[in-house]
Amino acid sequence: MTKVQENWRDVIADRLRERNKNESARFADIIHYNNRLFDTAAKLRQENLDLKIDKKIRDSVTVAGPVGGGSGYGTDVAAITNAQIQSLEKKVLAQQEELTELHKRKGEHSQMVITLNQKLSELQRLLAEKERALAEKTALSVTLKEELDEMKSSHVTIKDESLASQLRANTAEDKLRAVQDENTKLLNLLMEYKSRDAEIMNKENDKFVKEKKARIESELERAIRDIPGPSSLGADMDRFDVDGLPEGVEFKFDAHDGEVNAVRWSPIERIVATGGADRKVKLWDVGKGVCEQRGVLVGSNQGINSVEFDTTGSMILAASNDSASRMWSVVDHRLRVSISMLALCLPFQHTVPVRDLCGSFQ
Repeated sequence: MTKVQENWRDVIADRLRERNKNESARFADIIHYNNRLFDTAAKLRQENLDLKIDKKIRDSVTVAGPVGGGSGYGTDVAAITNAQIQSLEKKVLAQQEELTELHKRKGEHSQMVITLNQKLSELQRLLAEKERALAEKTALSVTLKEELDEMKSSHVTIKDESLASQLRANTAEDKLRAVQDENTKLLNLLMEYKSRDAEIMNKENDKFVKEKKARIESELERAIRDIPGPSSLGADMDRFDVDGLPEGVEFKFDAHDGEVNAVRWSPIERIVATGGADRKVKLWDVGKGVCEQRGVLVGSNQGINSVEFDTTGSMILAASNDSASRMWSVVDHRLRVSISMLALCLPFQHTVPVRDLCGSFQ
């Protein structure tokens, strides 16, 4: 600790010496001339003092001359003394002028020294401020360096975490891709199963339709065989209030693209509703002597099996092979209600009650 303190003091002393040397080197000439001025002034003061002493001596000699000797000698001495005095006075005046000039130059140099001292003080103040700012910047630099080290360590940690997150993300993407592939496989398998179920259902429907058609044809043949001829009816024909038996077909038209599975008369109008394998319910107007199509009701996903009007003739209900029932408005042909067996089996799903839907068909 003592060695560190001595080094610190030596450093400060060296800095002070260096600063004194740098600052005094600028004014070396001024200091030299100032010292010469002081020496010259001292020399001149000494010469002035000697001249004054010499003058006093001469004055005393001049006064003593007439008393001790003749007049001729005194006159010569006085003349010589006056010439010397005048010469000395001129020399004194020149020395005084030179001394005045030296004092003037001394004042200028003093003013210059004062000015330079002020500049030196200002420079020292600026140097102190800069040293203080340098110390603050150094402390700030140390703090920033510590923060930089902390940020570097944090950056390394974040980088490691980022790599770990990237690895987890890659793993999750691989799992997601595997799940998507499995989902695609399951979806394809489900579509295949659905297509198989649809094919099986269509085959069963075709079989059912064929059996039903064959049964109806057999029943019609049996009924035709059981009907007695005109000779067997005899007088019993009088009991029937009819104009006679049908002798031909009233209307014949192609109702659907495929088989017709259901036919129903409207209770209030001469409108016939037909449902077929083409998944449509069609309305036909037969009250004008010709058969005209009144409208087509669409929205079913499978062939129509049965058709029924309500008591007012404004609504029509149809059942299809997709285990669903749908209700349309006769006026605007819009689908109003669609109910599937799945919806009826879900207790918490909001559906239209079956009794409210079918109450108007009773």
